[in-house]
Amino acid sequence: MDNPTPTKPNPTTPLPPRDKLITAIGCEKRWTILAALCDGEPLPASDIAKLIGCTVSGASKHMWALCNAGVVVQGKGRLYRLAPGVQPNPGQRVVDFGHCVLRLDVQAGN
Repeated sequence: MDNPTPTKPNPTTPLPPRDKLITAIGCEKRWTILAALCDGEPLPASDIAKLIGCTVSGASKHMWALCNAGVVVQGKGRLYRLAPGVQPNPGQRVVDFGHCVLRLDVQAGN
């Protein structure tokens, strides 16, 4: 299996606070959300809810945790995208947070 090289955190972007990052990425559903956002297209909470099989309110709570950690930002039209400092290289699902690297292309349980 290819091991894509993770992007390096932007040196001008502060690292997400470690405690908030651990809380934000400690949920498997949030890994699914991050993997989808790696494609580069912003997503509304309604699409995220369908993706992870929950209500829009539930998806919004997940997005709040990711936003609070500085991993995701909310833009116009309530569309969510990865924060500029954590966007992976095009075509990759590897995110380097500085504290840790997530390889989001790996299936759960592998």
